Amino acid sequence: MAVAESTLEGRARHAFEVGRVLLGLRRSVVVVPMAALSLIACGRPVATWLAAGLLAAVVVVFEWRGEGFGRAARIGLWAGVAPFLLPILVPLTGRICGTSLCSLYPVVCLLGGVAGGAVVGGLSVRQGGDKRLLPATGVVTLLAGTLGCLIAGLAGLAGLALGLGLGATPLLAPRRA
Repeated sequence: MAVAESTLEGRARHAFEVGRVLLGLRRSVVVVPMAALSLIACGRPVATWLAAGLLAAVVVVFEWRGEGFGRAARIGLWAGVAPFLLPILVPLTGRICGTSLCSLYPVVCLLGGVAGGAVVGGLSVRQGGDKRLLPATGVVTLLAGTLGCLIAGLAGLAGLALGLGLGATPLLAPRRA
């Protein structure tokens, strides 16, 4: 029994799209332990699940989209490690923060953002400076860092965003002769 060429092409396209979505779902699994750690450390379940759901969805969509967006999602997840973990690790110092308020959190989110921005900017420059993917990488980094900086509230999120910009700008600024 012969199958029409258009039918075969449609089946192949469908299988390709399903495979890309499944790749995105596999890559987004890393968000689950991040969300669990954020829930334990930050105690903000609604904000945590919202940020984690958004991060997972963005990773799936970027992996499905391909054309460098998948790479942007992976780089963004790596760049988001510092702004995610640094605020969560602050309470382990014990002596620095009080029981109800820690003014160190926004500063740590800023520093984590600078580190994440430096990774994003450095990798963008190293990989040929494709500045079209920079916003995609920055979004994933920001969302990953948000899971850690929720502990500091809005001040932490503002510090994270400012830090990302400060960390990436020097590496992406045009160089003059």
